Amino acid sequence: MATQRPPKRQRLVSGASTKDSAEQVGSEVWHPQFGRVSCEQGLSVNESEGNRVVVCFGMIPGINCVVDGASISIATFEDAVPVMLTSADSFSGVYNGRFRGKVQPRYTHITGGLLDEKDLELQVECIRSEALAPPSNTVSRKSTQTLPQPAACSLSITLYGPMELFDEVGEFFQSDGMFLQDPLNCNRVLRYCNPHRLSSLDPDSCQWTSELNANPTFIDMKDVAVGPELLELLDSQSNLAETTQHQSIKTVLKRHQRQALTFMLQRERGWMFDETTPDIWDVVESNRGRFFMNRISNAHQVEEPDQFHGGVIADPMGFGKTLTMIALVAADMPVPRGLANEEFEDLMDVGVDSDDTASQTLIIVPPPLLDTWEEQLSEHVVSGTLTWRRHHGKSRLNEISDLDGISIVLTTYHTVAADWRNHGTSESLLLFSIRWKRLVLDEAHIIRNSNSQMARALCSLNARCRWVVTGTPIQNRLKDFSALLKFLQAHPYSDQKQFDRDISNLWKAGDVDEATKRLKRLSRCLLLRRPQGTVKLPPRKDLQCTITFTRAERELYDDIRSRAIQQIDEARLEVSDAAGSNAYINVLQQIEAMRMVCNLGLHYHYRHDVSTTARNSSTTWEDWNATAQQIFNLHRGMEPIHCQLCSLSLDTIERLLVHDDQNQHQPRFSSCLRLTCADCVQTRATNGGSCGCGKSPSCAIAPVSASATGLEEAPVPTHLLENFQRSACMKLPAKVVSLVTDLRALPLEVKCVVFSTWRMSLDVVEAGLNQAGISCLRYDGKVPQRERHGVVERFRNDPSVRVLLLTLSCGAVGLTLTVAARAYLLEPHWNPTLEEQALARIHRMGQEKEVTTVRFYVHDTIEQSVIELQKRKKTLASVLSAPHDGSQVEEDSGRLERLRALL
Repeated sequence: MATQRPPKRQRLVSGASTKDSAEQVGSEVWHPQFGRVSCEQGLSVNESEGNRVVVCFGMIPGINCVVDGASISIATFEDAVPVMLTSADSFSGVYNGRFRGKVQPRYTHITGGLLDEKDLELQVECIRSEALAPPSNTVSRKSTQTLPQPAACSLSITLYGPMELFDEVGEFFQSDGMFLQDPLNCNRVLRYCNPHRLSSLDPDSCQWTSELNANPTFIDMKDVAVGPELLELLDSQSNLAETTQHQSIKTVLKRHQRQALTFMLQRERGWMFDETTPDIWDVVESNRGRFFMNRISNAHQVEEPDQFHGGVIADPMGFGKTLTMIALVAADMPVPRGLANEEFEDLMDVGVDSDDTASQTLIIVPPPLLDTWEEQLSEHVVSGTLTWRRHHGKSRLNEISDLDGISIVLTTYHTVAADWRNHGTSESLLLFSIRWKRLVLDEAHIIRNSNSQMARALCSLNARCRWVVTGTPIQNRLKDFSALLKFLQAHPYSDQKQFDRDISNLWKAGDVDEATKRLKRLSRCLLLRRPQGTVKLPPRKDLQCTITFTRAERELYDDIRSRAIQQIDEARLEVSDAAGSNAYINVLQQIEAMRMVCNLGLHYHYRHDVSTTARNSSTTWEDWNATAQQIFNLHRGMEPIHCQLCSLSLDTIERLLVHDDQNQHQPRFSSCLRLTCADCVQTRATNGGSCGCGKSPSCAIAPVSASATGLEEAPVPTHLLENFQRSACMKLPAKVVSLVTDLRALPLEVKCVVFSTWRMSLDVVEAGLNQAGISCLRYDGKVPQRERHGVVERFRNDPSVRVLLLTLSCGAVGLTLTVAARAYLLEPHWNPTLEEQALARIHRMGQEKEVTTVRFYVHDTIEQSVIELQKRKKTLASVLSAPHDGSQVEEDSGRLERLRALL
């Protein structure tokens, strides 16, 4: 059938007539499916300047073709295989290059004409005919039975392009007696403007491609029932008086901040031995004399207890704790005559007990928060009053005289630990040569491992008052809290054994009520935490979006799940330790693969053969060197890993805030899943020893990085997504389609943040946003530290940027993103605290809009098990019963049973 050229513009022409009419423009063109392709002939195109409206024109089905039957098995031939046209008469698989086929000659003028129009983007799928479907479920995906030679199929071509091609596309197909149909598997969220429909003349009235699905997954959003927080048992100090802020603070403190100022000034006076104050100690006068009573345990002693100045500021995230601490430091400054009041002067009577106490406050923060603290100081402090300097990197202070005129010294945990590690508590070092007026640890849960070098370094600092600031004083176990008490030197509970005797052991003995009461009494004495409703923030609506897999995604997921269950069942029959460890590692990989499929859909399948993850019962050192980092990341992502020698815990949240360890000695991780931390590796090396796993002979051991950004790495190489990132028409996973569709439905002025564990997931989201024409920025481990502030500032101030994509390892802490009103969590995380920290980036003081959070999960998958595990971790029972150390290595059989329960 002869094809007439469209009369308006010579753009869409048949492949047969190209030689006669086409104008040569070069040997290569950019193809939206597979980048640059060779093109002998092409047409010159006058592309319009500026932004063009790109739409979906519809789909042409039924392009008859044949597939090379030897290139694919029946079992792995999906219903619709993504392919790319390599020429007018040939195509190959997008992901599987061995999948090849030929277009029937009577359709090559159509395919050739489409390829010649470089402004068109083609989404092509090879549709399996019914005759090629597996005869029953008895055909395994592992089957190698090939297709008949040749195998008759058909192509379905969905077209995307600028609206200016609307008439030409319609005339091109109509002249050949073909009419565009509604697309069935549209991969882009665009306006659907079909030139063969009268209703498509106005692009603004056209429906979105996402609305073509009869059962869109994004609609299934439900409110999340927020249960009581574990830390609510620590809520205290609700009836505090309000202290007037110092005039050097130009921001007006909220009521709860003025009450916090009262609490802190009272605590800096030390134990009052007064029954009217909530102190640990009380003085009792009796006919036997004077003695001191511990209000927590009711124990008595004659000796006056050690004095203690300071405490814990544990208000929830978003309460403005940084400003509150700045106000405390400002309270050290003189009050002009006539402005002071008697109550304030009483509180300020802290009774400095020695002349060698400096007047400066040392504030120790994670490296990512140095800039945040300086921004807060600049924003809230009257210029020329409170002064500060950094002690970090090239800005270190060397002499005590450098402190003259300085009120605050800002430094990092890493700086303190490095000085202590290299020089001990040498008085030649500035940090350790001063008795500071006050120590403040921000994000203090970093030191919950009291045996770590960092915790020991911080405890070695000398100060009159000691404060820890953290929204999560208890995360997974009571020992988290007792580690803070050790730094605070809160006698007698700075001693872990005393803490266990008075509180922890009661729980173990079954006296839960008394253990809880004592923990509450102790909290009231030295900790300030108010409930969420204390601060009047705009409403926050929490939603949960349930995603349903496509059929192909479900088949892939179930296949991986079956492999994992089979490996567990086989491991139960094994008796060797090596077999058990290998089985556990294999299942870990399969579980992570299942989680990745929930985000990436079939893109995981096409890039990673899950069958290759199986490992032999014995692991060579070379094999383990290649896989140790991946297994280490998977293991610590699920739960803390403890050093086999010192019980140090490498926890996910803690690593988000600590500078990457520059120590030349990396942790060591064995194939039997035993860890030796960097500190112990260094100690062993200093003493001439080596690090083994404790077995004879030793299992394979490899160095691993404890860097937080390592958690961003997906368990498959990131470069495998390069084709996806280049493509404008790749098929988006069901979860990403729901996300992009929801974003498109929002008003243009609503800014949003999207969090994911893995950069690879954000790569797919970014590709989907690009397809939908939604501008976004990235904030992850690949963004240099010096550029991150600029990314945040542009997101805040550039109205054209609607979405910020963040990894949890970089964006869950330390950022204020109140310009956004909607936050998405792409997948549930093993640690629910990390999720809350991420969502608190937008729901905090300074937020003026109503906030919505959306948590995605795929129905009937491992993600539902993760959510159930989160709920259990939030219970008091799970915290009180958690072991206090990691010296007891869980048996491999126990690990496997626990993983089996997740499946």
